[in-house]
Amino acid sequence: MKKILLVALALTLGVSAYAQFESAKGNAPKGGAKSTPTWYQIQQDVTGVNFLDNTQTISTADIRNAGKCMVIDYSATWCSWCWVMHTNGILEAIHNQLGDNVEVIWVESDPSTTDPAELTGTGQTQGDWTNGGNVPYPIINDEGFNNLIGNSNISGYPTVVFVSPNGYWCDLYGNEDWQFGPYDSTLAVIKVSALLNAYPQAGVAPVISINGPSTAINGSTVTFTANIVSVDSITDITWTATGATTTSGNTATFTTSWTTDGNYTVTLSVTNTTGTTTETINVNVFSWNWGNTMSYGSNFNDANATAGFRFNSGSTSTWAAMYPAQFMSGRQYLKSVSFYAVGTMNYTLDVYQGGDNAPGTKIYSRTVKGQGEGWQTMNCSGAVQLDQTKNLWISLTAPHAAGYVMSLYMNDAADNYAFCGDPNGCWANAGGSWTTMSDMGYEVTWAIKATTGNEPNAGISTLGNVELNVYPNPTTGIVNIDAEDVVNVEVMDMTGRTVMTANGSTVDMSALNNGVYMLRVNTVNGSSLQKIVKK
Repeated sequence: MKKILLVALALTLGVSAYAQFESAKGNAPKGGAKSTPTWYQIQQDVTGVNFLDNTQTISTADIRNAGKCMVIDYSATWCSWCWVMHTNGILEAIHNQLGDNVEVIWVESDPSTTDPAELTGTGQTQGDWTNGGNVPYPIINDEGFNNLIGNSNISGYPTVVFVSPNGYWCDLYGNEDWQFGPYDSTLAVIKVSALLNAYPQAGVAPVISINGPSTAINGSTVTFTANIVSVDSITDITWTATGATTTSGNTATFTTSWTTDGNYTVTLSVTNTTGTTTETINVNVFSWNWGNTMSYGSNFNDANATAGFRFNSGSTSTWAAMYPAQFMSGRQYLKSVSFYAVGTMNYTLDVYQGGDNAPGTKIYSRTVKGQGEGWQTMNCSGAVQLDQTKNLWISLTAPHAAGYVMSLYMNDAADNYAFCGDPNGCWANAGGSWTTMSDMGYEVTWAIKATTGNEPNAGISTLGNVELNVYPNPTTGIVNIDAEDVVNVEVMDMTGRTVMTANGSTVDMSALNNGVYMLRVNTVNGSSLQKIVKK
């Protein structure tokens, strides 16, 4: 049975992204790279001088011509996650146990690191990366070594790659699994040992993987792409999908959809002149809409933040969910937006209409102070009228240093984590340009809910910006209201019907059925709404 876990993911982007994450609460989720790696061809062979012995030149062409594989760690002296790898002895273990077949190389890859002393523990550094000059592998202090795979493929530190003698490479630790530490030297040796027998070669079946989501919204179109590496000629590509509207295909790209919730499989088989390789992924299909609330991630009413990563650089972060126009029928007004807040900084809500790859025209904006960790609702005063023919964008902005961006994963009893939403739910603004986190290699869904309706009010009047805290939420009965000068509290169901009222700052909901309600808290300074879950 699946349970829900909320985790936080920083939107810090660019080459320094990885090291700018710090664990916020306990360990990050378990997980890792796909079981079948994606292979690429190196861009060019490179050479560099060994920092530990400046008379020795390291040539990737010479290593490959000798029939040896390489494990190359692209890191930065200031990077805390790189230091974790170093202190856990990952590279030493690979060198000591697989050195006959694998050349290990550590590269100071950041162009901004210009002082060689940082390699030995002075300046902007985590410590002495040479272990007093005793590490058994060469150290290259030259970002020109990045050209082996290309700077664009080093999107964060550490990026650790496996390179085969015939020039194919794949991530060993990279975008897909760096955050699921801690790094383990035994597992690293096992992983490299497996790759020694799995890289693409002549006379072997294709090496394949499927690039596509592990979840899909019921009725939405989903695309899967075949990643195929084969030295021998490809003779056949075959897709099969269970329960889908399109159940088969024969090209590198396969597009389909599902109309019934459930768990399905997508299978790819690729044949070359030597043999056939088959890969299967599971796809969970779920319904998107929950009454008049459109939520990203699975339909959930409550959650606990048990792991995360802290912002520690940059000034602000902006993230958004985009609700496609085909889902907007009957949604004439936006009444409120709920999101999972984790701090007391100011959150700015912006609402846009139109735009496919970036928000279009801004139609509403509001800023409120966060009330600490938990679901928080921003009411749209008077309700915001929507054009049902255009995409709806819900954007939130908050300071980096003050908190987290909340994202959603699904977790089963075996601690297997999976992306549980649509890519439309994970847009991020990086340096003024919008992109999805899935395009950047992250599988997350922002915790955002938009409440809409056909009527502008439905029992919800124009509300002031009253600061309040409602707890506990969820509740089994008693609800406490922390706000100044509370006059009374009205409890409404999700149709806007008032089901009970209470004077003062305490409400007893014990007699109500389990479900989702809205509390209208009336104070001498105005009114405000807060969503509450009774269970």
